[in-house]
Amino acid sequence: MKISILSSFSLILLLLCFNLPVAYTEIAGDLPKIVTADKSPYLVIADIFVPAGKVVRVEAGTVFLFKNFTGVHVQGILVTSGTEDKPVLFTSENDRLANSSSTLNPTPFDWNGIYIHKDGLGSDLQHIIVKYSVKGIISETRFIRITNGIFSENGRNHLSIEGVEKSVVESSPYSYSISVKDAMVDGVPVKILQDPEARKRNSFRYSGLGICAAGAISGTVASLELKDSKKKFKTIDSDLTIGPRGDLDWEAARSEVNKNVIWTATSFLFSTIGAIVFTWSFTF
Repeated sequence: MKISILSSFSLILLLLCFNLPVAYTEIAGDLPKIVTADKSPYLVIADIFVPAGKVVRVEAGTVFLFKNFTGVHVQGILVTSGTEDKPVLFTSENDRLANSSSTLNPTPFDWNGIYIHKDGLGSDLQHIIVKYSVKGIISETRFIRITNGIFSENGRNHLSIEGVEKSVVESSPYSYSISVKDAMVDGVPVKILQDPEARKRNSFRYSGLGICAAGAISGTVASLELKDSKKKFKTIDSDLTIGPRGDLDWEAARSEVNKNVIWTATSFLFSTIGAIVFTWSFTF
C-alpha cells in the first residue's frame, strides 16, 4: 500500500513537471533602454513602443509573447542583438514552442506585428524570428537593416518596406540593408544608419585598450628593473662592510627596490583598469 501511494505521488509530480506554468514578465508601453534576456519571456499585454529619439537594445535570446491585438511600434531605433544560437523571438502567446503553458494552438493573425514608423531610421534587427502575426514587419522607411531574419506563419505578408512587399521565403533566413550610396542619393545622412553610441563606445574601447597595453608594457619593464634592483640589494645586503659608505649604498639600494615595486604595481593596476574599461565598452 505504501509503495502504491509513493508511486502515485511520483506519477503526479512527473505530470506536473510537464505542465509547469511559465514565469512571465508582463510589459506594455515604452520599452526600457535595454531589454534583458534574463527576464524573458515577456508577455506583451498592450502595445509596446520604442520612443522617438531613443535607442532600445534587445539582448540575444529574448522572447516576446504577444496577446491578441498587440504589437510593436518603432518610433526611435530598435537594435536586436540576436545570434544564430540565441535569436530574438517575436511570437504569439499561444506558440507552444515558446510557451509551454499555452492551451491554445497558435495561428496567423494572433498579434499585429512590428510597425517601424518613418522616424525609425537606423533600426538594426539581427537574427530575429517573427511568427503568427498579421503582417510580420511593416516599415515606413527603407533605412533599416535585417540580418538573418526568419518569418513564418504570418497572416497577410512577412515584410513590407515603404509599401512594397518583399519576397521572403517562409522559415528561411532573410537579410535586407540599404546601401550607403542609396542613403546619400536620397539625402539621408549616412550617420543615421550607424549606431548612435558607436563613437562613445569606440572612445572607451580604444582608450581602455591603450591604457591596458601601456600599463602592461610599463609593468613588464618595471618588473625587470625590480628584479635587477633586488639582485643588487641582495648583494649589498650580504656585504658585511661597515661604515658610512656602506650604509649609504644599502639605503640607496633599498630605495631603488621600493621605487620599482611601486612602479610595477602602479603599471599593472593601470593595465587592469584599462582591461576593465575595454571589457565594459562591449556592454552598451
